[in-house]
Amino acid sequence: MNKISTTMNTSKRWAWLTMLLIGILAIGTVSCNEDDDDNGAPVDPGTEVESAWLTGFRKGTPQGRLYYMEVNEEIPSETSLSNSIELGLNARIISYGEHPYTWNDNAVTLTKWDVNRTTLELSANSVMSFASTGITNGFATTFVSDTKAYVQNIPEGIIVEFNPTLMEITEVIEFDFPFPQPPNGEYFHRKYYAEETGKIIYTIQYFITGCCEYDGPREFNIMVFDTETNTVEFKQSQNGMLVENDLVQSDDGFLYTSPSLFQAIAKKYLTGVPDSPASDFSVLRMDLDGNIDPDYSLDLSELLSAEFARAFEVSPSNNVRPFIVTNNDFADTWDERFAIFNDFTEWEIVGVNYVTGEVTPITAFDGFNYVISPSEIDGEDYAIVGRVELTSDEDNAQVEQEVSYLVRIEDGFNITLLTRNPGGTLMHSSKLW
Repeated sequence: MNKISTTMNTSKRWAWLTMLLIGILAIGTVSCNEDDDDNGAPVDPGTEVESAWLTGFRKGTPQGRLYYMEVNEEIPSETSLSNSIELGLNARIISYGEHPYTWNDNAVTLTKWDVNRTTLELSANSVMSFASTGITNGFATTFVSDTKAYVQNIPEGIIVEFNPTLMEITEVIEFDFPFPQPPNGEYFHRKYYAEETGKIIYTIQYFITGCCEYDGPREFNIMVFDTETNTVEFKQSQNGMLVENDLVQSDDGFLYTSPSLFQAIAKKYLTGVPDSPASDFSVLRMDLDGNIDPDYSLDLSELLSAEFARAFEVSPSNNVRPFIVTNNDFADTWDERFAIFNDFTEWEIVGVNYVTGEVTPITAFDGFNYVISPSEIDGEDYAIVGRVELTSDEDNAQVEQEVSYLVRIEDGFNITLLTRNPGGTLMHSSKLW
């Protein structure tokens, strides 16, 4: 009896062990094949997309202008809040290589972002603070390579070099800003990075804030920064004074800068404005080392109205640069000096050839109030244009709102509308890969 009982207990134990072994093998099989489908075939984790377009934009809200960015496989037809990341009220959006970067000007921090090559999802990689360096914002950050980039505060005499791969500050360069800080204006700057020479050329801009005695610079000033040696050099020209915001490279290989709206305002409302030896409205030319050509001068006051508004922020085509010309006069008083912008219908766009001085009409931008952020992507020219359009609100009432577009510039200055951003301004567009 005991023998039979022992045999039965042993059989049960073997049966239990056999079932346990089968279970372990089954678990192992599931574990080894967790990437397989029901038929045993490997599951594709996802196919990498062929291209990625970064779009940065802002929207007007009751809290202020909120900034966003999104990534799409193709240029989107319209911005999408549901597909974007909100960046806050005071952000700047830039990119280099396959990474977007965003500046928080309030915190003075730079965030590097990763983009998933399969899903195009954005994720923050790392954050770097510039708060202790004297930098106040990320305006005009320049990427030179994967390991070298620069951000600056020119009026305070500071340029910071950092490594965008490691997200580490590598050097803080200090220099003497040689111009006084006058009470009726303030300095700012725009830059052009010439890859061929390794020079960053900064135009030293003067923004007139007070009336009515001119206390600004007596000449055109630039600063040339050598990225090979991290040294600065200031250069001047007596042939200009208050120049346009940006340097542009024309098809002849030279850089050009034009007299700005502030030059016309200074001549109209202020006393003590110095006369230029050449012309108060001279275009200036320089090479990619920042050497100003003393023999070149193009007098826009002989070609356009002395109260023309400004050059478009669009690069020249066949040496032709677009300019906005207004048919209405400046107001009589300083406080109303910007009333010239109130009636866009009285503006016209003309092209000025920097080499020949020939003036030709341009109609492609008719109906738009501004053109900003020119860029070259994959060998094609793009820009952002904007205007006020009628649209319907939640109650189906007609209201005016700003609408901006990414445009491709083709065949001289013909444009094709691409991404539409209702309710605000497009700020950035680039191809990450």
